[in-house]
Amino acid sequence: MPNWMKIKKNYLLIGFACYMTALIFVTLFTHNYYTYGRSSNLIIFSSVRLMLRSGSSALIVKNIVGNVLLFLPLGFLLPLIIRSKQGFAWQLLFGVLVSLAIELCQYLFAARIFDIDDILLNTLGTVFGRLTLLIGRAVKQKLIFFYTH
Repeated sequence: MPNWMKIKKNYLLIGFACYMTALIFVTLFTHNYYTYGRSSNLIIFSSVRLMLRSGSSALIVKNIVGNVLLFLPLGFLLPLIIRSKQGFAWQLLFGVLVSLAIELCQYLFAARIFDIDDILLNTLGTVFGRLTLLIGRAVKQKLIFFYTH
């Protein structure tokens, strides 16, 4: 492996470690003013409907858009770091498992809500991150082709 590839891999690993640290901090160590204590929502789309019906754009952005964007880097960075795990199903499973682990930790240790909708939105973020990477790779290939021919 050339030296520049090792340097690139190290930067990716550092970026991934920083992202995971920020993810854990944001999801486990920040306070939500609307926290109702330890509870759970196991009804799919229940909390999403509740937020959409609230009419509060701040609540919608923070919870719906925020949960999606929070996991976008996971879908983007993971295939860059673990080259042998390029399959979509593997990455989808990893996104679900990371989100599930966070939700369980929120419930068990932070006395917060375990929400199935958060797992779905986080997984959607992982998928969007993966799609962003695929689009970026396709654009890069088109640019390389354009400038070499």
